[in-house]
This record gives sequence, C-alpha cells and structure tokens, in this order.
Amino acid sequence: MHWAVLVLCLIQVPTSWAIGRTHLAHPATEPDPFDLFLHDVHAWSGWLILLLAFGQLGLRLVLGRPAHPENSSWLELQASTAAHWALYSLLIALPVTGTIAMYVTFRIAPVHSLLSWMLLVLVVIHVAAALWHHFYRRDDVLRRMIGRVR
Repeated sequence: MHWAVLVLCLIQVPTSWAIGRTHLAHPATEPDPFDLFLHDVHAWSGWLILLLAFGQLGLRLVLGRPAHPENSSWLELQASTAAHWALYSLLIALPVTGTIAMYVTFRIAPVHSLLSWMLLVLVVIHVAAALWHHFYRRDDVLRRMIGRVR
C-alpha cells in the first residue's frame, strides 16, 4: 500500500493541472474532453489514495507500527510518530477537501491546494529521514521500506 499511495500521489500532480482548465473554461464553451478525462483520473486516484490511507491506518492500528531502530532517541520517536500521523491526516484530508471542492463548493480549493503543498513538504522530510537512516545511521529502516515492494 505504501508504494501504491506514492504512485497515486505522483499521478495527482499532472492531472491536477487539468482541473483549473476545466473550471476556467468560458461558460459558453465546453471544457476540453481530455482535460475532463484528467479531471476524472485525478478524482478517482484521490479516492483510491483515501481508501489505501484508511487501509494503512487500519493495519497500523491492528498490527501496530513497525519497530523503531533500537538506538532511536526519544526525540526521533516523537518526530517519527508525529510525521506519520501528519501523513495519514493529509492523505485523508486531501481527498475529502478535493471531493468537497468538486461537488459542494470550489471555495475550499485553496485549502486543498495548501494541504497539497504540506504533503509535499512532509514527503520530502520522509524521504530525507529514510536516506538519513540509511546513510548516516546505517540501520535497516530504508531497506524495510523498500522491502515492502516484494
């Protein structure tokens, strides 16, 4: 699920550009059919992210979280926990705000956009932390994450 969410999040970026074009189409003209298709891909992949995020969250609550490296400090444990809960929160809030923007009111679109940027920042921190564990700490955190592909 971890890697499927990543792929679906990557799909969100280029498909999001079509959303502005479909909403900014002149009222007398129809939006481009390909932009409408990209809009649908964006929505459906967002809903899949939501389902997978709930799945990941459910697994974490039922099975527990993966063990932290034994030599982790209290601060590292707190930062890791906070970052993961923030990731789950954003992966749930983004499809919800996107759906509200799509079906209820477009006025929430700026909130949706802000959450997207927040997710990007957290993903960069997540990747940096995994690389830090691999190259500086030399523990198995990154290998365990990559091992989830199998």
